[in-house]
Amino acid sequence: MSIGYDNLDINHNMVLDLRFKEGVGAVAYDASKNRNQFTLTHAPAWYNIPATGQPGLNFTAGDPDFLEAAIADVPDMDFTSEDFSYAGWINTDSLVGDRMVFCHGLLNTEGFYMLILADGSVSFISNQGAASQSIISTAGDVVINTPTLIGFSRSGTLGQIFINGREVVYSTQDNLTDPLTSARKFLFGIYDDETTDPWSQYMFRQRFWINRQLVKEEHEFIYNSESARNGV
Repeated sequence: MSIGYDNLDINHNMVLDLRFKEGVGAVAYDASKNRNQFTLTHAPAWYNIPATGQPGLNFTAGDPDFLEAAIADVPDMDFTSEDFSYAGWINTDSLVGDRMVFCHGLLNTEGFYMLILADGSVSFISNQGAASQSIISTAGDVVINTPTLIGFSRSGTLGQIFINGREVVYSTQDNLTDPLTSARKFLFGIYDDETTDPWSQYMFRQRFWINRQLVKEEHEFIYNSESARNGV
C-alpha cells in the first residue's frame, strides 16, 4: 500500500512545495495543502533532466527569468519569529556575480532571502530596519553545472545551512534577529527589485516548512531519497 502525500512525515508542516510538474503554461502550482501559485515572469523554460525526467525550470539570467507571488497569494510565507526550514535543488551554469535562490525581503528593511555568492558560498540574510544578519558557508561549496540540494533550518537565533544533506562549515554565522515583517512579494530567481542577482540555469523542487526545524537527519533523508532522480 502506498503512503499518501499528507501521511509522509517529511511533508508535515510544509507550506510550499513547488514540484514543477506542469511542463507548460505561465503558472507553477504548489503541491502542499495551501495550493499557492507562482507566476513565471519572462517565461523561464519548462525542463526535464534527460536521464531521469525530473521536472524543473530553466532560467535565463539575461532576461531575467523568475517566479513571483504577491504576499496575499502566499500568506503562510510571512515568517517572523517562527521556526522554519527550506530545501530546494539548484544547478547554476554561472557564478559571475551573485545568484538569488529565493527572495522574500529587502536588505536592512524586512524579511529574508538566500543567494549563492560569486565565490560559491551560500548566504542566508535576515533583515530588520537598518540591520541584517548573515549565515554564510565557505567559498566553493556550490560548483557550477552540478546538481545541488540546498537546505536551511532556523530555530530561534540559530540558522543552519545544509548542502547535500550535510551541515556546512561557516565563514559567518550571526545570531538571527526576527524580521520585523516578511510581508513583501515572494520571488524565486531574482532580488526584490526584479533586476539584481538573477538566477542562471536550473531549479528543481522547492519547499518550505513553518513551525518546523528540519534536523540534519531529515536533510540527509531528502538528499538520499532524491539525489538519483536529480542527476547526482
